[in-house]
Order: sequence, then C-alpha cells, then structure tokens
Amino acid sequence: KDMVAAIYRDTDPRLHGAAGLSVLAHLEDLVARGLVATEGDPAIDGIFTPA
Repeated sequence: KDMVAAIYRDTDPRLHGAAGLSVLAHLEDLVARGLVATEGDPAIDGIFTPA
C-alpha cells in the first residue's frame, strides 16, 4: 500500500486497488527473475527487498 500511494500519489485513491495489482504483477516478475526477494509467495501485503 505504501508503494502504491507513493507511485500513484497523483491518481484518484479509488484506483489504488487496481494500481496495487499492477505493482504486484511487476514485483512477481522481478521475483521470478531473481532481482527482488520476498518471504514465501509474492503477496499484495508482502515485504520485498532487493535480491
């Protein structure tokens, strides 16, 4: 949620749910490519770190 609020700060907050799914999809790709790490499966409320 923090990332979405920062990235989409000029976007209507009603769209933040959809924006969050887009951010999650990008993070899932980065995890799959070994560029980002998370504990367990990537999740909307997960904690992500550089790999």
